[in-house]
Amino acid sequence: MPKVYFETEAVAVDIEHGQSIWDAGRKAGIVLNRGFSGINGCGGKGTCMGLGCAVFLRAPDPSSAVTPPTWKERWLHRKLLKNRKRMACQTAPLRDLTVVSMP
Repeated sequence: MPKVYFETEAVAVDIEHGQSIWDAGRKAGIVLNRGFSGINGCGGKGTCMGLGCAVFLRAPDPSSAVTPPTWKERWLHRKLLKNRKRMACQTAPLRDLTVVSMP
């Protein structure tokens, strides 16, 4: 079971393999959607516009710590990927991970 540590909130959550960072946030009571997506979010489907539930992965090699980007991230959120951010609802940790929830 990977552990997700939310640096800004100083909270750690254990989640099942295959669950997303968004699921970990919900389990910990952390609202990851902000801005327009906080009012009119996609409910974790990866179709929101803007920042949505973007998180910064704090890991030496983020690509080996989480699942690869989904087509939604590559197409709808490609600017985030360029800045080393990921959509929490589309990203599942493969091992223990620290994230910054308001990058």
